Amino acid sequence: MSKKQQQEQLQQQLSALAESVEALLAAEVDLTDTYYLGVKAKAEQALDHARESLEANKEGLIARSRRRARCVNQFVTECPWRTLALGWAAGMICGIVSTKR
Repeated sequence: MSKKQQQEQLQQQLSALAESVEALLAAEVDLTDTYYLGVKAKAEQALDHARESLEANKEGLIARSRRRARCVNQFVTECPWRTLALGWAAGMICGIVSTKR
């Protein structure tokens, strides 16, 4: 599944969760009402599903972050002077931009 499809699926799940919660809040507070119990069950199910999706995406995000950190570490280790020059250049640009305000 592509990253865009995962984002769209997560957005749909969160939209369904929001709709369920809104319906739950708008429902009358009679705890014996079958409509209220049905909406509550639907909201709980949507919330559980959204949590599972967020957990799955979190693991992928952590793995990608670790890979990128290893790549940066490797670059810094292999090219320390180039890294120093890039840091200096970034600092100069930030300094110039901040003094012009």
